[in-house]
Amino acid sequence: MKAKALSCLFLCILFLTAALFVFPFVAEQSSYRDLKEGDSGQDVKDLKIAMYYLGYFTSLNVSDTYNSLTAERVRLLQKQNGLSQTGVADAALQTLVFSGRCVPANGAPAPTASPSPTPSPIPAQAAITAAYAASPTPFAQAADATPDPLKDFRVLKVGASGADVRNLKVAMYYLGYFTSLNVTESYNNVMEERVKRLQSDNGYPADGIATPALQYEILSGRIPPLPNAPAPSPVPTPSPKPLSPSNLPKDIPETNEKGFLTEQGRTYLYENPLDGLWLYKTNDLSITIARYSDPTRTLIWFETEIWCTPDTALSTYLSAGNTPGKRYMSPLTLASESKAMLAVTDDFFGHRLNNNYRTGIIIRNGKIIGDSTYRADQPAFPNLEVLAVFDDGRMQCFLSNAHTAEEYLSMGVVNTFAFGPILVQNGELGPHMTDMSYYHYREPRCAVGMIEPWHYVILTAKGRSDDSKGIYLDWLADRMLYLGATEAMNLDGGGTVSLIFNGKMLNKTTKNLRSVTSIITFGQIDQ
Repeated sequence: MKAKALSCLFLCILFLTAALFVFPFVAEQSSYRDLKEGDSGQDVKDLKIAMYYLGYFTSLNVSDTYNSLTAERVRLLQKQNGLSQTGVADAALQTLVFSGRCVPANGAPAPTASPSPTPSPIPAQAAITAAYAASPTPFAQAADATPDPLKDFRVLKVGASGADVRNLKVAMYYLGYFTSLNVTESYNNVMEERVKRLQSDNGYPADGIATPALQYEILSGRIPPLPNAPAPSPVPTPSPKPLSPSNLPKDIPETNEKGFLTEQGRTYLYENPLDGLWLYKTNDLSITIARYSDPTRTLIWFETEIWCTPDTALSTYLSAGNTPGKRYMSPLTLASESKAMLAVTDDFFGHRLNNNYRTGIIIRNGKIIGDSTYRADQPAFPNLEVLAVFDDGRMQCFLSNAHTAEEYLSMGVVNTFAFGPILVQNGELGPHMTDMSYYHYREPRCAVGMIEPWHYVILTAKGRSDDSKGIYLDWLADRMLYLGATEAMNLDGGGTVSLIFNGKMLNKTTKNLRSVTSIITFGQIDQ
């Protein structure tokens, strides 16, 4: 009997011991609800902010909506941490994100010193300011009080060095106080001057010292960025919505689900530069171009959706001569000669051809033009990664040396464009698109991608002008993914970018156009 009582006592102790370990973990997870696409709320926004500091978002300007991009970033985080890639942020995943044990993405901008396992309200601005003025180690608390959010920060001033200094500089870069991510771990005189400016801009004593309270403010996302801050919102919210413009004309003839006209032999053309909408529709081709703007970021861009068939497939047009694609010509002239309804500039391989550079793997309309390329993941820009267009309407991205030109032909490829980087591949962001240091600057840019075979999207961004400063590569990748592209490639940007519809240049004036040697075309004006 005594032995039985001791046995029961042992089991009770064992149960209580296990409970001490298990129940807190269960309780910790139970404070989170499962988050998935379509959900919204402050917990969604808190998760996005935590993921920003882990490098999975490119801006703190995030919404409280769990959209398709959020699901994609969660899948990326799950992949990086060896988890099943469901795109759903369940309680266990949120616990991991807020635990400080989550593996960050490459190029995480500025990880917090020690994120709290359970999200809590950020201290009020007045409390932060008072603590900042009072002491370099504010928020002294009793042992049983709320954990001190500043306990892991030290005072940083001239002469200090370390990873925390570099992290602070990176965070200040995203706020516009540094012009490059190429920063050191040294708290030097330049750092002191930048901190003074930030302090002055935000009402703090401008002493150039980064106290724990100031670092907390910067890393928590509470300091407003300067107008020139480099990180745009990962998911712009234009109006009208992309690919479904709300300002469609009322007289559009009947169309099917792909936008093709149902009445045989008819053509519909609509041009409205004032409202930023252009349409072209036949029985086997549908082109929709919508212009969008984001004045807060000095940005104008165009999104072009194309549905086509084998009879109206993507084509390419090269300047004439003994060596097609070598002669420089105005893109408007090339569009006119080809009678293209829609024309967009491509990888500008002719520039490399004329200067005896490596052309990349170049196939145009089934003919090999270039077969010299870089090794995979070449650090040069462009890295000559390949967008291959197949005869069955598919597009697929490849590393620069994945196949020879002959191998592409044997696979059924009719056109290749060599530039890069890959923006979207197999429905996921390209290899470099989570690296915030990868050629991170604003430019006019052009991307071509596939939503599904015979269904494409082209994005062209205006830049180098007073009304539009251009876009970053990661913004471009995010946007193409948001538009539904499963494969997408960055093509030649800068002054090369031209979007031409019905013989008219849409994205810039016709003064001082850069001559090119080839274009991508859809449809014909005299058709």
